[in-house]
Amino acid sequence: MLRSLLCAAFALGLVGFAAAADPAKSQKAQKAQMVKGTVKSTDPSKNLLVINQIVKEEKVDRELSITATTTFTIKDGDKTIEATGKEGLELLKDKVGATVAVKCDKDVNVLSVTATIAKKK
Repeated sequence: MLRSLLCAAFALGLVGFAAAADPAKSQKAQKAQMVKGTVKSTDPSKNLLVINQIVKEEKVDRELSITATTTFTIKDGDKTIEATGKEGLELLKDKVGATVAVKCDKDVNVLSVTATIAKKK
């Protein structure tokens, strides 16, 4: 009885060690993060997007670095514009107040930005 318990514990330890030793599998398990808020400012020269985010009933500024591979989807009424990197950031330059949803990886590198431009009344 004791021998079977020890063998089972050893087998579980080997499985746990093998799972911990394979970082590719553990990275896939972590989900991307979503940051939602509104555009506060953009600085295409620094590849920077600043958004206002509400965290626990408090407005917080969040600075996000945009890379050349960041994809942008901008919805303005019936139009949808897609761009990448600095070109996409330029499209948001004068869109202060636009609603954004930003998808980031586990290291908070920006993967994609989806923006909805509010209709002017």
